[in-house]
Amino acid sequence: MKKAVIPILAGLSVAACQIVPSADNQPLILNTMAKNIRPAAVAGQFYPDTKAGIDAQFADFLTANPDPQKSVEAVVVPHAGAVYSGKVAGRAFSYLQGKTYKKVIIIAPSHYVSFAGISVGDFSHYQTPLGPVPVSVDVKKLLTEENFQSLPAAHNQEHAIEVELPFLQKTLDNFEIIPLVAGDQTTLAEIKEIAITLRKYVDDSTLVVISADFTHYGPHYGFTPFVDNISENLDKLDQPAIDYLKEFQTDELFRYLSEVAVTNDGQVVLTLLSEMFTESADQVETVGRETSGRITGDYTNSVSYVSLIVWRESSQALTASGGYSAAEKDYLLKLARQALENYYQAASQLSVNKNEVPEKLKEERGVFVTLEKSGNLRGCIGYILPNSSIYQSVIDNALNAALDDPRFNPVAPKELPEITIEISILSLPTELSVSNPLEYLKKLRPKTDGVIIKQGRYQATYLPQVWEDLSNPEEFLGSLCQKAGLDSDCWQEPSTTLMTYQAEVFSEESNKR
Repeated sequence: MKKAVIPILAGLSVAACQIVPSADNQPLILNTMAKNIRPAAVAGQFYPDTKAGIDAQFADFLTANPDPQKSVEAVVVPHAGAVYSGKVAGRAFSYLQGKTYKKVIIIAPSHYVSFAGISVGDFSHYQTPLGPVPVSVDVKKLLTEENFQSLPAAHNQEHAIEVELPFLQKTLDNFEIIPLVAGDQTTLAEIKEIAITLRKYVDDSTLVVISADFTHYGPHYGFTPFVDNISENLDKLDQPAIDYLKEFQTDELFRYLSEVAVTNDGQVVLTLLSEMFTESADQVETVGRETSGRITGDYTNSVSYVSLIVWRESSQALTASGGYSAAEKDYLLKLARQALENYYQAASQLSVNKNEVPEKLKEERGVFVTLEKSGNLRGCIGYILPNSSIYQSVIDNALNAALDDPRFNPVAPKELPEITIEISILSLPTELSVSNPLEYLKKLRPKTDGVIIKQGRYQATYLPQVWEDLSNPEEFLGSLCQKAGLDSDCWQEPSTTLMTYQAEVFSEESNKR
């Protein structure tokens, strides 16, 4: 990775100290307990510097979630002063109301330092007038990755991360952030490498926030490609970038932002978002759009603001809190148990009154049922692709796992009390595309991705749970190849296809806790 030589400007260091009562009940400041807090740098400039001020102003920006059914995985939001871009940003952040994310990755362009790659905010907290926001311990891991470093000068005064924090604090609870500043010297090849790395840190409880203003127009920015119909022409200039992003056309987006819309400061961060989600089944939707010229009525100098959400239908996504309630999981586990008991006791297949089935369990999804005995696998069979309703698939595959798994003798009636049932409900598989098979080793997410490997008529899958026994991606793929009846290095052959899916997994044991 290219590393720029930059001047490091002197700045203030502010430490927050833990206060405990002393012997005479007076506060005692323990500097040994000080935290490395990044203080608010632009409160009172870009947004109010008091909680009361933020509460009052942001009440006009944020609304109830416009569509709770959309599982939002990323947002693109502007970072100008709140009086200019606050309403546009608020339209995207409003979609987060009522949702739970444990980790928020915020990626912003650098406005103060020129460099290549990503600078990681190596702090314990970010401070705003609403309180401190904890920084994830994952920043320490990222600092060991290629293309990642820590440049204090890239963070000390940077507003593009900070202005998004009050929005997150107003809409989410109990989250940590990974603050990342992207350097303007980052190449397209480096962006693709960075995307592969960041995917390892994204799971179902992660939100990605891309902080970006679009076209900066006027003599102040040295960019006046037109002087007539400015409002209309600005919209036309921004639209291709939005269109490329909606199609996850990474190369075309980077080229357009490099050669045409050159004052859009999202060149690196928008391209990085496109590459991070290029293999996903997500949709990109524009939810807010404005220009400072329209707000002020003066187009001499104008900045374009766009907010987008990257989302998928909640029925297709496995959310951080789980896609299914404890009651729904309990219903399915009891259904599987009843199907087995009905077969062994009455020699008949269980029949269910569809009207009594919870509505969500009538959806069609891929389903696996796993049987264990004394902690050892006793049978596992399922559907990768939706074959029937969830509840019917559980009934079918409970019997299939007990009777038809070719690796084992059928489960005997006397074994039934010793059998533990586990159910896995799958998301739709998507192909994992790479230019070089070795990229699979970085793109796969241990403990998150189930994997299907296919070559001609040969095919096999491992559920995400298998990562517990095969944590090394190369060993995982090698074993999966052998399960399919192929050589252990089959995953490196051009004729091999890899697909990934995620699973919500629950068992009789886990559901008791």
